Amino acid sequence: MKEAFGQTLMHSKLAIQEQTLDHIAKELHANVSHLVSLININLQEILPQTQSNTRENVLETKSLAKQLMGEIKALSASLNTDHIMHIGLTQALDNELSRLSKKFEVTVTKTGEEYRLKPENEIILFRLCQEVLNNVIKYSGAGKILVSLSFALDNFTLSITDNGSGFNVEDAMNNSGEKQSTGLINMRKRASVINASFTISSAPGTGTTVNINIPNPEKLNNIAA
Repeated sequence: MKEAFGQTLMHSKLAIQEQTLDHIAKELHANVSHLVSLININLQEILPQTQSNTRENVLETKSLAKQLMGEIKALSASLNTDHIMHIGLTQALDNELSRLSKKFEVTVTKTGEEYRLKPENEIILFRLCQEVLNNVIKYSGAGKILVSLSFALDNFTLSITDNGSGFNVEDAMNNSGEKQSTGLINMRKRASVINASFTISSAPGTGTTVNINIPNPEKLNNIAA
């Protein structure tokens, strides 16, 4: 009963989280994007009246506003549950890695014939990937990220490897009061909701590899069909 209650509680937490992320995504798309558009329009209107010595600054600001709009749209899409369910885990992850490729050397490998998983499983997997990648950005000091997806008939495996500073996994898990360690424990709990294993291999100075494995995955359809 305790285990069943824990699973129910985790499902509720994840559902609330997705509702919150959806709300943020819609706010970004509707309000923040609108404000950036207004900034760009105003810059365009004052451009003909701008003196030559400041014209370059205005043009650069317009360019930055355009980049900001692109980043907002990409972020909004990555937070929108319905969008992720529509495009699927693989495409959503590709989009996320495309954003990171501006700062990291990213390599993606895929083996096996690609298939879709249950939508709720893909959402949880994608959120796990986002959290792992966020940890890479914040803590690892890495310059390279390698992502591997294996679509076997009886097994789905996703791994994320970085060449960063690494850490002592056992020490991190034992120090569960720290924010980063709590995040590792929560990721394992999330993975268990979809009957996936979540393992971390790392050591100081050797980088980190995270493996997520789902045995006998429930496949919805074959992408190539």
